Amino acid sequence: MRTIGGYAVLGLLGRGGMGAVYKVRHLALGRAAALKLLAPADELLATAGAAELERRFLAEARTMAALHHPNIAPVWDLGRDRLGRPYFVMDYGCTTLGGLIGETYLVEAPSRTLPLPRAADIASQTLEGLARLHYAGIVHRDVKPFNLLLDGLRVRLIDFGLSRLRGERMALHPSEKVGSPFYAAPEQEADPEAADARSDLYAVGVTLVRMLTGRLPLPGAPRPSALNPDLDADWDAFLAQACAADPARRFPSANAMAAALEALLVAWNARAARACALPSEPAAPAGQAPALRRRAPLKTGPRTGPEAFGLDALWRPRAYPARAFRDQGDGTVAERESGLLWEREGTPYAVEYAQALEHVAGLNARRLGGEVGWRLPTVPELATLLRPVARERAHCLEPVFDPARARLWSADRRTFQSAWTADAELGHIAHHDLDCRLFARAVRG
Repeated sequence: MRTIGGYAVLGLLGRGGMGAVYKVRHLALGRAAALKLLAPADELLATAGAAELERRFLAEARTMAALHHPNIAPVWDLGRDRLGRPYFVMDYGCTTLGGLIGETYLVEAPSRTLPLPRAADIASQTLEGLARLHYAGIVHRDVKPFNLLLDGLRVRLIDFGLSRLRGERMALHPSEKVGSPFYAAPEQEADPEAADARSDLYAVGVTLVRMLTGRLPLPGAPRPSALNPDLDADWDAFLAQACAADPARRFPSANAMAAALEALLVAWNARAARACALPSEPAAPAGQAPALRRRAPLKTGPRTGPEAFGLDALWRPRAYPARAFRDQGDGTVAERESGLLWEREGTPYAVEYAQALEHVAGLNARRLGGEVGWRLPTVPELATLLRPVARERAHCLEPVFDPARARLWSADRRTFQSAWTADAELGHIAHHDLDCRLFARAVRG
């Protein structure tokens, strides 16, 4: 077993120019964490130098450790490995916004979208974290979906390796870039030292467009309201201001942008409430459900693609079939077409996989609904709960299941250490490590 300091290495989470981030477990406490180790690529080492890279790395750790805010990931340990390389340890999060929307290294490719209230909440929390950073005189300079850690519904900013303190100048080689393509503001790409708080706000604007439309605001792209019917001209104007090429045309501060976003959301909620008060229109014909539903769990291996589950490239059903759920009044919900009987509530808290199995065993012990044979659902069974992302009058529908418990464990395993999961709110299949925390909703039939 490989160890770094007092931590057992469980796997590699990611690798970049500055080093690697590992999933680790504290040997004494058993707590999972993310450990970032300075191990720069040869090219970066040759251009920036070892001393400068170590200075940046330690500055990142100390910056994160000094800021106490719910929307900034805390650093709670700092040390060196056997080779003398520095590392720091922070909370481990199972999901980033980049993973949630299905963004890939081909950033221009379309991604999944989020319901408007959820996207606005993520942007608002990001702005709250940035307001704290900017108050401390720090510009993040690398805000993007993969640097927004999601812990349940909480958003936390991570990766401060490119951040800059007020008055500080970073020793850069002419070949070095600061920020990520498409998310870095134009002035930051031209001159990293020119980046200020408004550069971070530009990145939030791009991220919000991405969440709402599944696209980047590239030159010549349709206006956001043409891609999402929940948006109107006021949202177009807000997003255009957030993503303005000229920093002077953007919002002057994170707080100002957050206030404008909150006003838009209040207006949208009022408009949605009026729409929901109107008579319902006939439902559109739904797609056909697959004829067979697999009950036996399986282990797929890590290379399994979405086509193995009959899903599209973004891991969504190719057609969302209409489902008629009926509350049985005994803690169960029946679905007529599939013949499945579902636990109505599920676990009251997000739990690890082992606890999900214990929950199912408890249901059988007390015979929920007078029945035994409860189990975790397979991916095809979970797919019966999926719906497209809510748009327009779909926001009016009263959910059968608690939408706060939408991220669900499956009985299907991906690897020895991970299982397939479903996001019933966002309508797609995903996978998580077994020590992540999601909800469990049992099924029988």
